[in-house]
Amino acid sequence: MSSTDSIRTKECEVITIEKTAAADFQDTATTVVQDTIVEENLANNDVDLEQQSENQTKLSAIQLKLAPLMLYVVSMAQFIDIMNGSSMTVALVDVSNSLGFDSFSIQWIMSSYIVTFGGFLLLAGRVGDMYGHRNVFLVGQIWFGIWSLVVSFSTSPAMFCITRALQGIGASMSVPTALGLITTTFPAGPKRTSALSIFGGFGAAGAVVGLLIAGAFISSVGWNWIFRFSSIFSFTLFVLGAFIIPSTPIKKNLPRIDVAGALTATSSLICIIYYISTGSATGWASVQTLPVLAAGLVLFVAFVWIELRLVANPIMPFRIWRLKNFSSAFIAILFLQGQFQGFVYYTTLIFQNVMGYTSMQTSLAFLAHSLATIVTFTILGKILPKCRLKPFVLTGFVFRCAAALMFAFVDTRTSYWTLPFFGLIVHVIGLGTSVLPAQITALKDAQNEDQGVVGALYSTGMQIGAPLGLAIVTAISENSVSAKDQAESVNMLMQSYRNGLFGVVGLGVLGLIVSIFLMPNNPATPPVVHAPAPASISAPESEPVEPMIAAAEEKLST
Repeated sequence: MSSTDSIRTKECEVITIEKTAAADFQDTATTVVQDTIVEENLANNDVDLEQQSENQTKLSAIQLKLAPLMLYVVSMAQFIDIMNGSSMTVALVDVSNSLGFDSFSIQWIMSSYIVTFGGFLLLAGRVGDMYGHRNVFLVGQIWFGIWSLVVSFSTSPAMFCITRALQGIGASMSVPTALGLITTTFPAGPKRTSALSIFGGFGAAGAVVGLLIAGAFISSVGWNWIFRFSSIFSFTLFVLGAFIIPSTPIKKNLPRIDVAGALTATSSLICIIYYISTGSATGWASVQTLPVLAAGLVLFVAFVWIELRLVANPIMPFRIWRLKNFSSAFIAILFLQGQFQGFVYYTTLIFQNVMGYTSMQTSLAFLAHSLATIVTFTILGKILPKCRLKPFVLTGFVFRCAAALMFAFVDTRTSYWTLPFFGLIVHVIGLGTSVLPAQITALKDAQNEDQGVVGALYSTGMQIGAPLGLAIVTAISENSVSAKDQAESVNMLMQSYRNGLFGVVGLGVLGLIVSIFLMPNNPATPPVVHAPAPASISAPESEPVEPMIAAAEEKLST
């Protein structure tokens, strides 16, 4: 080989070494850059996480500040809903005379609202769990306000009943989502108990204030303003709620709504509540009611089968019925609400038809009941978190039975300040010590994702219990004294009311016995369980890049 070829060969080797070294350096530099980018991304992620954590902390602080206002907004929605319903007790005669209801259709003044309200509760509660309680609550407020306004312009029985039914759908959206907002905002314990006491107090006050408002409006501007007042209030709550209730992001990857379960559940509830609400007037075995009950029972069986066998995300998870607190409280509220509806119904009739009070005087007679309700629920809100709930529920049944017995002995010569006044006070004590603990018991064990449907089922129990209890006690009352005797003598009319009140006592005694055996004797506040601190997980250390750079430079120098 010549010297020239040898030199060229060495030059080629040097060039090859340089290219190899350059390639190694390029790979090393690329690796260094990639590691640097990874570290920067990790640092940016840490900054983003810190920013998100800081934003979440600020959001939590804002929500904490707005929580009391939010509580009063949703409680006022409960107040307006119940006030609107109870005011119809006083306005029943005026509405029927004004619009021309006959004796058969007059029941639909109340039933048209109750049927849709109770029928759509379960669906509205579950949709609130999935798409946000705030969103469904606000939609319910604007819907309730619109149809309340339309009801006030009714010119015929058909228009009144249809718009009242649509109004009930709005109420079904508001009530369970209001409970869901409370139970997901306030943690289980004294704060939630106090919040539920305020919510329950507003509801109980609304039931009595509705009688007062109805008397005032009927005596002055007419029954139409009952609904216009509700409409104005509902629109106001919508605006306040839009600003005050904290918004939460909609969950991603939401499961599909159980359409089959929603249709069968809503239809079956509407049929069953229709039967209970109208059976006493049209006959329990009449052709107008019995086929509807049969259809409701068939739809209910279909609903249970669909929920257990066909759907992965049922509209009513059956796991909630395994919660003993909820199931026992649900049974208790059937009796409690039946008692309440019967008591208010007969005390109103006694004031007007036996003691001779006008609509306004009847409303004023219930004023003591309303004021005592506010005081009682405020006191109980501070006491209940420290106590067991079952003794309060049992005591409430006893007090409410005593109140019914006190009104049972009223006659035409009785002064308001004797039996009626003290009977109302005793009833308020029983109302607070029974309804509020039962509500807390029903909601205390449910998970956050089930709070809407649990609140809906609890409200459904109230809607079923009220007409069912009233149907039972009115059947007792009407069958004990003939209509002819009631028309001829006030004393015989009072005897009929007295027997109805004895039926109210019977419901209370039965509810007391059932609650003794079924309701667990648990404290209102669950015991605090301190979870162990999670073990810290350290991120793996990245390989240092300085030795890699030094190795690359050494190759180049060689």
